[in-house]
Amino acid sequence: MDTQPRERPQRIVVRRSRVRAAVLGSLSLALCLVAIRFAWGADVWIERLFAGSMALFLGVVAILTILLAVDRTPVLELDEEGVIDRGSLVRAGRIRWQDVRRVEARESGGRRVLLVQVYRPQRFAADLDPEHRRSAEELIQRYGTPIVIPWEALDRPLDQVVAYAEALRRGMPPASDS
Repeated sequence: MDTQPRERPQRIVVRRSRVRAAVLGSLSLALCLVAIRFAWGADVWIERLFAGSMALFLGVVAILTILLAVDRTPVLELDEEGVIDRGSLVRAGRIRWQDVRRVEARESGGRRVLLVQVYRPQRFAADLDPEHRRSAEELIQRYGTPIVIPWEALDRPLDQVVAYAEALRRGMPPASDS
């Protein structure tokens, strides 16, 4: 008889990749500076207008991507109670494991996504505001679930997260490789 207290599974937090956002922000900033330099030396007004608008656009992109690199808000959290979704269009919040039928990775249109298949997907869509409800219903038609999280800019391997989530869903202690 094992009298050792059972170890609680570790909580997994998935965030946006800082490296990817920082590289995109730096590249946008560098191109913004090149556009400013070009606008400064242009002789024709149309070239100045084009280079100025390009510099403005790239400056906004640089600021937004650098802010994303600094943002450490979790996109997805997994623990023994369930999943906390902040990365899908629906932003479902806490989903308990008893409501989850399956967690899977899928490739769609060349992009990898995480699908959290729930037992009653229409229930999630019914509680949303009209704009999010429309998006949720489209996702249900396409994937069978409203919780679809694009994975290209996140900081953990998708297959590792799927294996961990499935182990938690089944109530088995997941492997401790985080």
